Amino acid sequence: MTRRFRTLLFCACATLPTLPIEAQAQDKAQDRASVTQDIIVTARRTEERLQDVPISITVFNQEELANRNVVNAQDLAAYTPSLSANGNFGSENSSFAIRGFAQDIGTAPSVGVYFADVVAPRGASNGLPSGDGAGPGAFFDLQNVQILKGPQGTLFGRNTTGGAILLVPQKPTDEFSGYVEGSVGNYDMWRGQAVVNAPLGDRARMRIGVDRQKRDGYMRNGSGIGPDRFGDVDYIALRASLVVDLTPDLENYTILSYSDSSNNGPIQKLVAAAPEGLGQLAYGQLLRQGSGFYDVMQSLEDPYSRTEQWQLINTTSW
Repeated sequence: MTRRFRTLLFCACATLPTLPIEAQAQDKAQDRASVTQDIIVTARRTEERLQDVPISITVFNQEELANRNVVNAQDLAAYTPSLSANGNFGSENSSFAIRGFAQDIGTAPSVGVYFADVVAPRGASNGLPSGDGAGPGAFFDLQNVQILKGPQGTLFGRNTTGGAILLVPQKPTDEFSGYVEGSVGNYDMWRGQAVVNAPLGDRARMRIGVDRQKRDGYMRNGSGIGPDRFGDVDYIALRASLVVDLTPDLENYTILSYSDSSNNGPIQKLVAAAPEGLGQLAYGQLLRQGSGFYDVMQSLEDPYSRTEQWQLINTTSW
């Protein structure tokens, strides 16, 4: 269970006249229609209205992501039809599959993840899935997330047979604003976010944000060796964006992001073993493991998983 608290740093308030119930309902319906018409996506490498894009696409804005508590790839897959995420190598190394097109051990990825139109690193030298780019801190302060279903090779390159996922960060604006948000939950979970947006004169604007989350593990290690818990979360993500209008027709957009995640690493759970034959080699471990749903066994003295990423993106638009 998670509780979230948000504080707006700057807001504007106005007193509106009271309208009859029928008029209020009509205004709300018009507002919803207006919002639907104003959903802008970049599924075809250009800004278009959602209803004008002739492909299967699912879009979540930042408010919808926050309401659903989407903080990693598995959370996104839980709310998106035809999308699944393989988290066997840890939540920070999840790989996506769309409509059954999946990446397995020794195979190339089939779903591309793009942050600010830049593709994430693909695959791994050892043949193991190393994540599709939606790692720790990837889902904070976004304009939207677009899930494109079906082959996208024409506009997004190779290894997008299943589709593509576009993470679109919030772009700096010319208004001074920001927010602070806090969340608490079970297993001593806490999460804090803070974002500040500020204009820098008439031709530049900057946006800076931080996302920090920590949670104890929920999987209980019964071996007595190594950590008592697995499935923990401990990361920090930083992002700074700068937009400069070089000329009235030339814009330069720079994004610098950093993330650092450190936890006890992923662990596989033994769920069944035959008491005879080859199965008896694991049957004893199954008995020692315990009958709880979150009981596991591992024999490493100091397991850990560390993921650190720097990213610099510069885009000039004419």
